[in-house]
Amino acid sequence: MGFMDGHERTWSWAASPAEAEARRREADELVGQRIHQIRYFTLDYEREERHPDLMGTGPRLIDAEAEWTTPTWLYKGFDALDYGVEIATDSGAWFSLTWDPPGDEEGIGLQPVAMLGSGVSSDADVAVWDVGERAASWAPLFGQQVTRIDLHYVPYDEARGSLWCRWITFHSGAGHVEVIMGDAEKSALVPSSDNVAVLHPGVPFPDWFHHHG
Repeated sequence: MGFMDGHERTWSWAASPAEAEARRREADELVGQRIHQIRYFTLDYEREERHPDLMGTGPRLIDAEAEWTTPTWLYKGFDALDYGVEIATDSGAWFSLTWDPPGDEEGIGLQPVAMLGSGVSSDADVAVWDVGERAASWAPLFGQQVTRIDLHYVPYDEARGSLWCRWITFHSGAGHVEVIMGDAEKSALVPSSDNVAVLHPGVPFPDWFHHHG
């Protein structure tokens, strides 16, 4: 599939409040930095049809306008990403947001690393979309300085004291961006444990989101 082995990646789930705070500190490395590039990582749904010669060759950067006309990740009110998003700053730093493999340690997390080789295998046949100004969902953040990041941790197993994060908010002087665990099903935003959804500005959270966890 392309994702990294679960034993190599636990970015979100926290065994204790102290561990959750440690993850918040890692995410806070992005605060104060200006966003220079935003890239989506998805399954390469159209590779076999459009570029059969590239099968098995690793990541493919989407650069043809024909594919940008109808992006595979774009839906009414949200973007749905199979793997996640990668953010680069003017200082040259990289940050990635993806999901922990489903099971006892679920959630979405943000880490100060590039996506390839961490959230996604470096040789995976994934599609890479340099969304930048093209994605309306990131308009409040692209080109802006990050002022705050909220990792919304909630109890996962109260008896054990563990927590999970299924919702991350990015803030800038121009607004905020909401990222949740979610996927598209018949064009509707639905719950998911292995997919990332970015809400478009002004779009409310789905009714089901506040009723789980």
